Amino acid sequence: MNLQIRTTDRRGVIPSRRTRAGAALAAAAALVLPVVLSSGPASAVNASQPTMVSDSPASFTPQVMNGSVVAITQVGNKIIAGGTFTTVRQTATSADITRNRLFAFDATTGQIDPTFNPNLGGAVNSLDTDGTYVYVGGSFGSVGGSSAIKRLVKLTAAGAVVSGFTAVPNKSVNEVVVRGTRLYVGGAFTSIKSGTTSSRSALAALNSSTGAVLPDVNVPFTGQYNGGTTNIKRFDVTPDGTKLVAVGNFTTVGGLTRPQIAMLNTPGTGAASVAAWSTNRYDRDHNPNCASIFDTFMRDVDFAPDGSYFAVTSTGAFGGGSPVGTLCDTTTRWETNGAGNDPTWADYTGGDTTYGVAVTGTAIYVGGHMRWENNPFQGDQAGPGAVPREGIAALDPVNGLPLSWNPGRTRGKGAQALFATPTGLWVGSDTKKFARQLRQRIAFLPLAGGRAVPVVPPAALPNTVYLATRAPAATSGVLYRVNAAGAPLQAADSGPDWVGDSGFVSGGNVASWGASVPFDSTVPSSTPPDVFADERWGAQSWDFPVAAGRTVDVRLYFANQYSGTSSVGQRVFDVAIDGSTVLNDFDIVAATGDHRGTMRSFRITSDGNVDIDLTAVVENPLINAIEIVDPSIAGGTAAPTPLTKRPLGSSGAPTGAATTASTALDWSTLRGAFLANGTLYYGLADGGLYSRTFNASTAAVGAQRTVNLYDDPDTGERIPFAIANMTGMFFDPSLNRIYYTLFNDSKLYYRYFTPESQVVGAQTFVADAGGVDFSQVSGLTLAGGRILYGSAQDGALRTVPFGGGAVTGAPTVVSNDGSWRARAMFVPNG
Repeated sequence: MNLQIRTTDRRGVIPSRRTRAGAALAAAAALVLPVVLSSGPASAVNASQPTMVSDSPASFTPQVMNGSVVAITQVGNKIIAGGTFTTVRQTATSADITRNRLFAFDATTGQIDPTFNPNLGGAVNSLDTDGTYVYVGGSFGSVGGSSAIKRLVKLTAAGAVVSGFTAVPNKSVNEVVVRGTRLYVGGAFTSIKSGTTSSRSALAALNSSTGAVLPDVNVPFTGQYNGGTTNIKRFDVTPDGTKLVAVGNFTTVGGLTRPQIAMLNTPGTGAASVAAWSTNRYDRDHNPNCASIFDTFMRDVDFAPDGSYFAVTSTGAFGGGSPVGTLCDTTTRWETNGAGNDPTWADYTGGDTTYGVAVTGTAIYVGGHMRWENNPFQGDQAGPGAVPREGIAALDPVNGLPLSWNPGRTRGKGAQALFATPTGLWVGSDTKKFARQLRQRIAFLPLAGGRAVPVVPPAALPNTVYLATRAPAATSGVLYRVNAAGAPLQAADSGPDWVGDSGFVSGGNVASWGASVPFDSTVPSSTPPDVFADERWGAQSWDFPVAAGRTVDVRLYFANQYSGTSSVGQRVFDVAIDGSTVLNDFDIVAATGDHRGTMRSFRITSDGNVDIDLTAVVENPLINAIEIVDPSIAGGTAAPTPLTKRPLGSSGAPTGAATTASTALDWSTLRGAFLANGTLYYGLADGGLYSRTFNASTAAVGAQRTVNLYDDPDTGERIPFAIANMTGMFFDPSLNRIYYTLFNDSKLYYRYFTPESQVVGAQTFVADAGGVDFSQVSGLTLAGGRILYGSAQDGALRTVPFGGGAVTGAPTVVSNDGSWRARAMFVPNG
């Protein structure tokens, strides 16, 4: 039996080497947390910021000596911090100051307010302000020694209790948010006493002056996702107060099914109601691998400053990033006015929790105990694409990829309070170090000194198109090139392309891993890496007609990617050519290691047919590719191919002849390319992505730089990005995506890309191609809202309208002079 476990992504199949049955629960063992957690940022909508904040924390902040900071807000120039702590200090070495769960300090100097000391008898979970007063929610049983005030209190900026505000929830308050004269409160309560007792299930709106329960907001949250107590963990309200999104332990809202997340309509006047927006992506059926220890795996939610979208963070253990992958241990973006169901994007940590979230427009800041972002393929360790981000990260709001901001913080349980102001970002947590500096449980990252996120304008028409054309076919001794289980592949040289296995083989089964692996020095440089992305396993026989008496080299390519045979001795097999055993008891892992490609070559004289047979000794044999080459025919060496350019009109049609633009390198080696703000990104036949500066006026190029694809640090395994097999690519700056086409493949693929950090998304997606067949693409670019692409079949240039991530019309031929056969095609943007 050959139990081949596979996990799919949106393109095809990806390796699951360390993801096995029950792995999600095993990974959760390292994440055992109490079922009921306090979490999230205190103040709701965060300030809009024009740049990222500095990654160097300010030195003036006070020290919180125990517990954790889970809530932060600001009144005037005073910062209020709340949580579970009891002791603070002005500096790391100064005297202890008793402050039970709440204290205040100067936002500019960090000086602790000597008189602000409400002395809460229990945890603070949330803070908000109307600009004058501070509203405090939590599980505290007293304020200033008085048990008459509990779980909810209104304070002056000086820390005094406002006596005219009387509201006592019967159970804990997890979130408070002020909008106008309404104070929204959410938590585990079932009633609130304010003069009389009003029944309210987990959510209520109070008069912010008196604490009176308002009748207009009475939408019950009921049910439990996974036991425990029904509660709202966190919620946020749009800046205009018209929408509220809540997350937590519930299944039904206002009588409608809403597992763990719900949106309400909250008009300024009139009754609140459950909005049509909904998603089933947090229900039990979509999250079977989320750890059962959590009553809810939702952790926080925050609206963008303009209210157009919101971000959600979660815990729950690794579940994988397949097309309908689980959303535990992710950060996701959702559109406020969308239909719901699927997020705009999901960023996976690989099994680590994200807690606090603050959306500033320029960035989405998340804090937790994560170690990586962009890590959808493996749990509790870095998989292909995983970008290191310890304890805190800034994500691209457009696609969720990590931005370059990376101060790092000691992870602990997590940073639960992220609060953005016009001057920077406050972070409250349960650990002592931020950016390797002592900042005990609270840190401030000023906006001053932060980096801008560059805007990439779209390419327009008219324009100039640059063409990296194909090299002339060289004389080659290659008789056969067969990808043993996968689709046809482009040759990495100017010889013949690799074909599929049809007509050559009998027996065996196909396994697709979706991504290549590193390979040893036995593999010729002319071999496309993607021959190792698929395998044929099991007993099999191959037949290749070769003239009798002809001497040929038979090259056989192997790589073990199945986790069940990752050790020496677990897969052993024999290979015979024309009846003679050429590999006896061959063990791929013993020969070159697991997840590593290798090649074995055998010179034979044909008897009229080259027969290759693979038979099992232990487990099953496998093979990835076969090449048969006549060694007497030397391959030709083509002269370097120049870069050419042609002017394009407003329709995309050429308005002039091609001229030479650059001879700085052999441009025929490119596999797709695009320009973004003076940087040329391109693929090469070795499967790598590279960049150079490019001057659109002179076509001068800078030195080649490697774009880090964050290969698996253990195996070198790469994200499923078939760069060597690309026939063209372009960048859409409106969506921060790379779109690309593959050799002999009709689909239009895309993956996320953030130019600011040069991070490439790990997952592969298929775009809506509108029925257009892209299998013959020979060069591809985007300009003026149109895809322009050449054809390997007829050499024509075609355009097709494109917008919103989809093809929106039919192709039109704009040039049929037969010259549009390119390895890459790109236009300047801006």
